[in-house]
Amino acid sequence: MYRRIDSPKRMTSNEAAEEYPDNFILFQMDNTSVSDTMGSVLYVGDNQSEMYTLASKIDAPLSGVIEGLNFHRNSLGGIVFGE
Repeated sequence: MYRRIDSPKRMTSNEAAEEYPDNFILFQMDNTSVSDTMGSVLYVGDNQSEMYTLASKIDAPLSGVIEGLNFHRNSLGGIVFGE
């Protein structure tokens, strides 16, 4: 399930991942510059595939799905820790 952010919040992609740590975030970048990660949070949701489907349906150029901070902790680039 996802929800729309009524007044899109302007922040960096890292700030968005921190503010919505348990969600997938539909994020619209301001420009294509790799060094400038400023943009707007449009939607947040709990299902990654649902967010990608939503991103393909709405008219928001330069938008993409980013993971909340807690999802970053689950993936360390293919490295698995355990006993």
